[in-house]
Amino acid sequence: MLSGPERTEERMSDATTTRQDAMKWREVASQRRRTLPSGLLPRLALGVSGLALAALNVALYLQDGMSRPLVASAALSGGYLVLAYMLVRLRESKLEAEAALVENQQRFDMAFAGARCGIWDWDLSENRVYWSSAMFDMVGLKQASKRLSPNEIKALAHPDDMDAIDEISRAVTRPSRSYDTTFRLRHADGSWIWMHAKGQVWSGNRAAGDRLVGITIDITEQKIAEARVSEANERLRDAIENIGEAFVLWDAEGKLVTANSKLGEFLNLSEDAMAPGITRDTVMSRAGVGDAWPVAEGGETETAVSEIRLPTGRWLQISERRTKTGGHVNVGTDITAIKEQEAALTDNKLALEKTVRDLESSRRKLQEQARQLVDLAEKYASEKTRAEAANRSKSEFLANMSHELRTPLNAIIGFSEIMGSGLFGELGSPKYKEYASDIHASGTHLLELINDILDMSKIEAGRMTLEAQPLDLSEVVEESLRLVSGRAEVAKVTIENELPALPTVQADKRAVKQVLLNLLSNAVKFTPAGGSIHLKGSSTDGIVTIAVEDTGIGIPASALPKIGRPFEQVESQHSKKHKGTGLGLALSRSLVELHGGTLTIESTEGVGTTVSFTLPAITV
Repeated sequence: MLSGPERTEERMSDATTTRQDAMKWREVASQRRRTLPSGLLPRLALGVSGLALAALNVALYLQDGMSRPLVASAALSGGYLVLAYMLVRLRESKLEAEAALVENQQRFDMAFAGARCGIWDWDLSENRVYWSSAMFDMVGLKQASKRLSPNEIKALAHPDDMDAIDEISRAVTRPSRSYDTTFRLRHADGSWIWMHAKGQVWSGNRAAGDRLVGITIDITEQKIAEARVSEANERLRDAIENIGEAFVLWDAEGKLVTANSKLGEFLNLSEDAMAPGITRDTVMSRAGVGDAWPVAEGGETETAVSEIRLPTGRWLQISERRTKTGGHVNVGTDITAIKEQEAALTDNKLALEKTVRDLESSRRKLQEQARQLVDLAEKYASEKTRAEAANRSKSEFLANMSHELRTPLNAIIGFSEIMGSGLFGELGSPKYKEYASDIHASGTHLLELINDILDMSKIEAGRMTLEAQPLDLSEVVEESLRLVSGRAEVAKVTIENELPALPTVQADKRAVKQVLLNLLSNAVKFTPAGGSIHLKGSSTDGIVTIAVEDTGIGIPASALPKIGRPFEQVESQHSKKHKGTGLGLALSRSLVELHGGTLTIESTEGVGTTVSFTLPAITV
């Protein structure tokens, strides 16, 4: 049994043979020969008893120049060859139709091949599939046989597309009795060809059974283009997603096409609230923006720009432009920081204006104060002049006092020493000797005070000069200890010399000795009986430090800042027993500072006091 396409090919073959015969008859006619060509006589079937034995298709060349196809029969009658031409019917229309069929079939094959489209016919009763030549060309296979088994086709199918292949056979059970599916077939070069198959069940001759007939189109280029478009769209989505601004595209009907997550972040909307297809009004209503969102009314080159404040407090600058298709593109930039800066600038401007007003007021006050300062400066200059005059008077007084007081004091001290020693004989009464001792002690104390006052005056006047020379501190310390040891014994206070070997210093011996005597005398004076005094020293980085530590009454923390100022004393029960001018520490500090050193006082009330001073060592 032949399938439809095979029967068509058979008819095409018969038509070709008929045309060839017609051409031969026309050739005979063109030679104006009225007899049958000898070459055709053998083709007449000769019979017996005058019966027509065979029929022959011939072409008769007529007087009008046209050829007509005839059916002739040949027979023998009475020993003579009688050729009777019996015109059965004109077959010109049939031959032309068959020739047109051949030509149309060729055009059909060319069109299908150019369109990358093939035909297949699945005979379900025989379970064989007919493929057209274009089908074989699309998969790069040689056309060994046009009839394939379904398994041979499945062997070419992609493993993931088997269900799509089976979709074709299931068309028989569908109400529509049709199929429309897409699958991949392997090309001869190993690549995969995308096919789109579409067809239906054709019953035709019920005796022959059902057939699945349809076409298959090569859509590989379409799939490649779709993949490229998908990749481009994915890149576009990634680019839109990764920009720092909000982006949204609306179509011509005002429906959302695409948007990035920044828009949802700015509008405080979920992804579902901004799904494609949702209208612009709905999105803006959900965001609480309303009509504040700009709309570009002009052409593609015009852009609508506006600034809106969202319910979240964020500020957005929205730029909108029309697309060629009538839609709109929005780009939103977060300008919250700029707005905050503008607000801050406004506040700063107001604050600056207030500051300017305050400054103007302050300027007027400063002018007034300047006038007052000028007056004070003039008064200060006047007072300074007076103070300098007074200071000069004081200096002159101290100079005179140095002469007027020291001379009689020296005489008093000298005569009291003579009286006490009995140089010119014993005094009449023991009381006189006691009085002489008191006079000597008081005179000596008064002389020391006068010397301290004079030295302090010289330092303040800048007239104190030092005779700096290399000085061995151990010698000065020993001399100072000898001078105060008697007082310490009387006060029942022990003095420990713990001074290590120290470098030689560049200093005035008399000044250093005076500092040590002042510090040791104060320590003895303010240390109760049974207490102790420790003399320590150290040398670091060219600086020599000497410290006098005692276990005396100590100094209150509140009084430490004023200790060391001229004529300052701390009032206490113990200090009341030992009157003085309070010049000792002040004079010592001034003498140390004249050497480029420092004097520090550390004390804890009821525990003791440490007074230390530094002097520069001589570096080799």
